[in-house]
Amino acid sequence: MKRLLLLIAVLALFALPAAALGTSPSHAASVSCKAQLRLIGTTDFVHLYGTMGRCVARMSRLTAAQRQILLSAEQKCRAAQRADSAAFEAKWGKNGNKENAFGKCVSATASASH
Repeated sequence: MKRLLLLIAVLALFALPAAALGTSPSHAASVSCKAQLRLIGTTDFVHLYGTMGRCVARMSRLTAAQRQILLSAEQKCRAAQRADSAAFEAKWGKNGNKENAFGKCVSATASASH
């Protein structure tokens, strides 16, 4: 739940009208969400968004550049998590069970990139 709230906060920072770049915003958002699902896996995707529909709704409010920043942040965090999961959780996990580590990493990385 906290992970989802953290993601909402990150998306609120980037919430700008979606620009139509040859495709509809909902199509671009759907493609972005499918890429995220493949990248971060089902478990983390469900923790972040809950459903594909919620992801598409949130991503459709972002520009293409903002969606790319978010995807890039997720890739960097996933690589760091795979490299050393214990160190990753120690650095980013702030609640008792460290479940919010991935969301915190994505939030901080995306904010730093923006």
